[in-house]
Amino acid sequence: MEVRKTILPNAHGRLAGALLLTAIAALSGACSDGSDSPAYPTSPPAGFVDTNSQAGMPALPQLPGGRPGNLELLEPAEREVVAAADARVADIRSRPIQLWIDTPDTEVNIVQLRHGFAFGFPIELARFHDPDDLAWFTARMAEHFSIAVLESDAKWARVEHEPGARDFSRADADTDWALENGFKVKGHTLLWGIPMPLSSAALPQWAEDMFPSTDLSEDEKAQLRGILKAFIQDSVRHYAGRLDWWDVTNESLQPLAQWFNDRLGPEIVNDAFRWAREADPDVKLIFNEWIVEVFTGFPSPTAAQVRDRVLQLLADGVPIDAVGQQAHFAPTASFVDPNYDIQGRTRIDDYATALDLLGETGLPVHLTETNFIAPTEPELRAAQAEALMRLWWGHPAVEMIVFWGPWNKVAGRDEFDVGFWDDERKVTRHGEVVFSLLNDRWRTRASMTPDAQGLMSLDAVYGDYVAYWTVDGVTYHANFSVRKEDDLAAFALRTPR
Repeated sequence: MEVRKTILPNAHGRLAGALLLTAIAALSGACSDGSDSPAYPTSPPAGFVDTNSQAGMPALPQLPGGRPGNLELLEPAEREVVAAADARVADIRSRPIQLWIDTPDTEVNIVQLRHGFAFGFPIELARFHDPDDLAWFTARMAEHFSIAVLESDAKWARVEHEPGARDFSRADADTDWALENGFKVKGHTLLWGIPMPLSSAALPQWAEDMFPSTDLSEDEKAQLRGILKAFIQDSVRHYAGRLDWWDVTNESLQPLAQWFNDRLGPEIVNDAFRWAREADPDVKLIFNEWIVEVFTGFPSPTAAQVRDRVLQLLADGVPIDAVGQQAHFAPTASFVDPNYDIQGRTRIDDYATALDLLGETGLPVHLTETNFIAPTEPELRAAQAEALMRLWWGHPAVEMIVFWGPWNKVAGRDEFDVGFWDDERKVTRHGEVVFSLLNDRWRTRASMTPDAQGLMSLDAVYGDYVAYWTVDGVTYHANFSVRKEDDLAAFALRTPR
């Protein structure tokens, strides 16, 4: 990210103005002895937060970069919506900060270590058969992402092999691994009405056998509701305090996933969210859905239909915290027909309209299950990925992006070569694009020297940082974090004496 050396007027202008006035006052006091040059201040202006400085060169991330996608391969109207998103980025993904250092004429290097934005990936430990693969995967995920999503091991068929007998051991292992390696965890998913053979994890075979007909008696409906309530609440309680999010519903509007709706009516969605909220009032609850503007070929649901359904649920008092939009950019039929033509693609300007519609719910939008599948030609796929990523980064509603298979060797849809690394751990062309954004364009680095008051200013992308500097041949460093939700925007760097 290119550094600006001064704070420009924006939403944080009052904070910058207050800091400037404080600095002027400090300067005036320093000049009171009548000397031509003010003394270098021994303490920062009011409002600066001390960091914990220590001797030693910090460990700096060594991250892959790459060549950006060529947006000239897209249509002019598509490039226009990307440019409009780029213009919004500074206001929604970064903020101006100030640093003060106690040592004059010292070059200070500022490096962003991690993103504050929620980038994620799925985890299913059973996919790993080689400890070296898991070690490599763990290191790469920790370098780039902060969210681990339970890919399939928390789904109903994986947990409840027999009625009432729940085994969370596989999901527990995934969760333990994620937490031990510093990731926050998202559960996926509590209610997914897609039958076998379309999914072997969504519905237990015993449930399909027990309730084969869509025409249930009232007693049968009550029985099924009781079974579902017990599964949902036991699952949510089991992970209370360990998971930050749950995809409560998955594809409740798409035509192939109507098993629950056909038997219990659409009100089962309302119930599922309420049951989950009762079980854990603190976990964030997500309405996860596909849209035909992305997963093409079906008549529904459109982004407008998803928006309308969510707005109705909210009006009914259903506790939904975010909208999840599955981001498999591919024809739907390609998931069941390996020979299906996937050379076509979703136009970026059409998708931008769909994304705006989801934003009209007033809820944060999570891009879930993100796979850049179509088109398959590497440069076109790279351009598509570049445009989509920049559109999301510049959209105020987008709060999370989960990539559904960053390493192709363990990706659920490896047949499409979706990974940012291929089976041999080499970066793919669309992986280059993602890394050029995450590790370069959207990552703040700067080298600066303080002014006469010891101050330095820059715009910083939200995330975790380290500053390091050298005095008398000794290097020192200090860590600090820039958060959207925090008031902190001014940090003091002190050289240990």
